[in-house]
Amino acid sequence: MERIKNWFKKPWVGYACAGCIVVLLYELLEHISAVKAGIDAVWTFLSPIVIGVVVAYLFDPVSEFFKRKVLHKVKKESARHIWGVILTILCIVLILALLLVALIPSIAKSISKLIANWDSYAAKLSEILNWADDFAKKHNINVDLSNVHNLLDNAFDKLFAVVKNNLKNILGTLGSIGSGVSNFAIGIVFGFCFLAAKKTLLNILVQVRGALFKKERLEKHNQLLERCHRVFIRYVGCTLLDALIVGMATLVFTLAAQMPYAPLIAVVVALTNIIPTFGPMIGAGIGIFFLILESPVKALIFFIFICVLQSIDGMFIKTKLFSGSLGIPGVWTMMLIILGGKVAGMWGILLAIPAAAIFSIIYKETIEPRLDKREEKINNKSTENAALPMPEKKEI
Repeated sequence: MERIKNWFKKPWVGYACAGCIVVLLYELLEHISAVKAGIDAVWTFLSPIVIGVVVAYLFDPVSEFFKRKVLHKVKKESARHIWGVILTILCIVLILALLLVALIPSIAKSISKLIANWDSYAAKLSEILNWADDFAKKHNINVDLSNVHNLLDNAFDKLFAVVKNNLKNILGTLGSIGSGVSNFAIGIVFGFCFLAAKKTLLNILVQVRGALFKKERLEKHNQLLERCHRVFIRYVGCTLLDALIVGMATLVFTLAAQMPYAPLIAVVVALTNIIPTFGPMIGAGIGIFFLILESPVKALIFFIFICVLQSIDGMFIKTKLFSGSLGIPGVWTMMLIILGGKVAGMWGILLAIPAAAIFSIIYKETIEPRLDKREEKINNKSTENAALPMPEKKEI
């Protein structure tokens, strides 16, 4: 090992490595399309396994809850673990079945009603646009609404024409969606298999890590991983619970106010509330769009309600759930969400904040101490050099 370290200290080794990295980077950029196709192919193959690992990781706390609280009288550890996994699967299936029975018929009815009344909605929108056009002309405001009028005229005929002309692309997209759904389903099966084999997999991981790291370093890594795990699980659990609270509150209010599309709006608001910062605004906009077609007054009432609800959610519910913050300054939140969306799409938006919180922990506990040690080492060398006597100048 010492021989390899000495070998890497030679100057030409560093230059050779830098040259190889430059050539490799150039080749990757030159053949970026082939690289992307290769990455997509590898991801298609590995995605069920990755999804399975994520599913096992997310549902492991549920399994542990059943083992600790429900199955604590079962003496055999292996039996307690298997029954915990079985109860977790049954719980998830039961929740999904209840959601399907309670929401799917109402959502389907709302969507069919929306489609059936589209002509009347288009007529109302045309009236609103005509009023806006007259108002703009009356006050000398230069606004061109002709494209919107053309879009509303015979909207369904145009939609069918677009579908007919792009049938091949649509079928390809549907095939990709079907492939993604099948990979997700296989990933869920893998996830529960990984969850059942948790002890064996963890033993293998512990042996590999024990062979790679020394005992002290391994203990520090375990503490760091435990803290990152708590941050991520806390964020995911609190986010889902907050979305459920907001969705249920929206459902109760819309049903009590006898608003149309109540289940559909509640589901949309709950799902978009998972997206940080921008999600509540998106959900509110979609709900207002559905309601304004039916009744502008109810749309205004819903707008006031959603503003009050999101204010309560932001000031009290989220504060209580997250206990303040995850250690990320509020100024950085929006920037992180935008960068996450640019890099990884929807997943980047959802995971930007917990990833930044975990990076903050890693920086404070791993990188910052190394930087402090390096700074201290440099300062000590400077002090030693300053303490050395200056060489005497020889007279010529």
